[in-house]
Amino acid sequence: MNLPNKITVFRFCCIPFLWLFSLWQFRYHWVAALLVYFVACISDNVDGYIARKRGLVTDFGKLMDPLSDKSLVLAAFLIQSNLGYRTDLVIMIMMAREFLVAGMRMAATVEGEVIAANAFGKAKTFIQMSTTGMTFLLLAILEKDQEIIIAVNGFNAPEWLNIYCTVAFWIAAIVTLLSGIKYTKDGWHLIKTK
Repeated sequence: MNLPNKITVFRFCCIPFLWLFSLWQFRYHWVAALLVYFVACISDNVDGYIARKRGLVTDFGKLMDPLSDKSLVLAAFLIQSNLGYRTDLVIMIMMAREFLVAGMRMAATVEGEVIAANAFGKAKTFIQMSTTGMTFLLLAILEKDQEIIIAVNGFNAPEWLNIYCTVAFWIAAIVTLLSGIKYTKDGWHLIKTK
């Protein structure tokens, strides 16, 4: 397994620690969650850069890199949904898009094709990581400034934080939906009846 693929696997390994630090209520646990999430998100750029620069692009990387991104981002959204920062429809849109694209990738594999992430998909991932990352940052700042332990359940967030999360998550959901439409259009030949 080459270095970019190891970094992709590392990103999967970050997810349990993100959950642990988000749910385990100790002083500055949101700071710890933010650091894990930041490192995992940065690793997405690092593995892609190394793979392209060294000519180490593999089918494993093309399939697993987007899957690791999806898993990380959905974990972040689900963690933050427990704080009340979302609507159920936002989560459903994101999950439906991810399952649709994953299904198309599987269908492409059967046909001997590989559907790599396109620019629209990368923009979607960037926006999702940015909005969830900013929420982790704001939680870490709130926790540090107020010197309180912010629990996943039972936290009364300031109204401005609820407004930010609602707007940011809906923007991410709309971009996610548009990205799904783009992938469906590009891969329609894989799902239409022959």
